[in-house]
Amino acid sequence: MKAGPILALVLLVLVAGATGYYFLYRFYDLQSSSSTTLPSTSCPPGQASINGACVNNCTNGVANPPSCDSSVQCTDPDGINSHVYHPARLTLVKPCITASGIVDKVIQENDGDIHIRLKLDTAYTSLTNSANDQYQYGDLVVEIICVNPASQVDAQPSCQNYTNQILLPQEAQHITVTGPYVLDTEHYNWAEIHPVYTLKIDTSTGTTVHITSEALNIVYPDGSTNGWLGPSPRSYVKYVTVNGGEQFTDTLSLYSTSPNSERITSITTTTPGFSIISISPSTPISFAPGETLSITLTIQSPNSSYDGSIELRIVTA
Repeated sequence: MKAGPILALVLLVLVAGATGYYFLYRFYDLQSSSSTTLPSTSCPPGQASINGACVNNCTNGVANPPSCDSSVQCTDPDGINSHVYHPARLTLVKPCITASGIVDKVIQENDGDIHIRLKLDTAYTSLTNSANDQYQYGDLVVEIICVNPASQVDAQPSCQNYTNQILLPQEAQHITVTGPYVLDTEHYNWAEIHPVYTLKIDTSTGTTVHITSEALNIVYPDGSTNGWLGPSPRSYVKYVTVNGGEQFTDTLSLYSTSPNSERITSITTTTPGFSIISISPSTPISFAPGETLSITLTIQSPNSSYDGSIELRIVTA
């Protein structure tokens, strides 16, 4: 074969190869070998990348591994986001996610928030990063905002015109939470759900809470053991049986023996593992002279088994 046809054939192969590479480069957006830019994580349709892992991106706005749950609504129910203290420190990664796990620690902070360390269930462990490992014992930070009055002066305006409605869990309870997934730039970029939009305390299986009596410890201002609500302490038989971790209601019928107007300022439970979720009517509760009132408490039971009395502490003005 002559040199001319051979040269033409070589040139044709080179041109075809270059053309093919060009179209591959354009179609797949390949990076040239001289580039130091790494390609971004690519996830299948319907999934989102969080910390390099692909998780389900649900139609209700939740990144909710390992499967989407139609009962979970990931929205800001009460404009909670507008009451976050110093929001510029939080880098938004995902507008709303769901996570679940065991409450490791509950900490009250000076800005009025409750800081929860959540030991994540296996399905959600990709949500934490090295800063969580180093500074939060490997837990995800979960922040319920505006729970208590802020002692930190510059944080006080954030909670004006907002009252927290999120349940407060106890340590060792299993919870499911939703809210924005953020990195806290003022704390080593550890990962958080901040603020919490919803929180559900999950019931445990195989445990029973059995209440056999109720004790009322009424605190009068002068320290007496008998006042306008009667003697203190006093107890009576009461039977309640629920699964561990479930809530139940308790209605108190209280009678004022005073000829004057009186007031209850707070009602709490001092029995470990129990907490009062709501009080109706809410405190402070006013009594007219000689008035009888029914007060309904919603009480959270512990996840563990329990058999015994529950004690209520009623503080009067």
